[in-house]
Amino acid sequence: MNPYALGRLFLYATALGLIGGGLTIMTVGMTVVFVPQDLTYMGMTAHELHAINPRLIPLIAHDRAGFGGGVAVTGILLFLATHCARPSPSLWQVLCLSSAVGFASAIAVHPLIGYTDWFHLLPAILGALFVALGLILTYPHMHDRTSAPNPPHLIAPHPA
Repeated sequence: MNPYALGRLFLYATALGLIGGGLTIMTVGMTVVFVPQDLTYMGMTAHELHAINPRLIPLIAHDRAGFGGGVAVTGILLFLATHCARPSPSLWQVLCLSSAVGFASAIAVHPLIGYTDWFHLLPAILGALFVALGLILTYPHMHDRTSAPNPPHLIAPHPA
């Protein structure tokens, strides 16, 4: 298998992971709301949170559902861009920048707030690793100027 094809497989795996992870976050957020790591981090039970304000848990559920949906949509976009878009330096740059911002913020925020459960962080770390490998392996092909077609002329030249 050539490096470009292998790189695309890593990008597809990342996309599918984001879709699955997003749907999981959305489903958990709309049903049980909290995973055990959340309650351990907060040092409270769901009942104690409800006692603070009965609207707090529905608000968190709403936030989780929206966040999970956003993660799933990001995975769909990554999958479609990898599958349908013509390889180009611009595509590579967009995938690199968006992945760097998304994964860096998702991973970095946890240690900053003290939420350092490795089981909770592992999917994001693996996603960042997979997308990085995919981008490294696809870089030469996406930046190969000899295989890219000339851009179409948008305006026909005026006859003299």
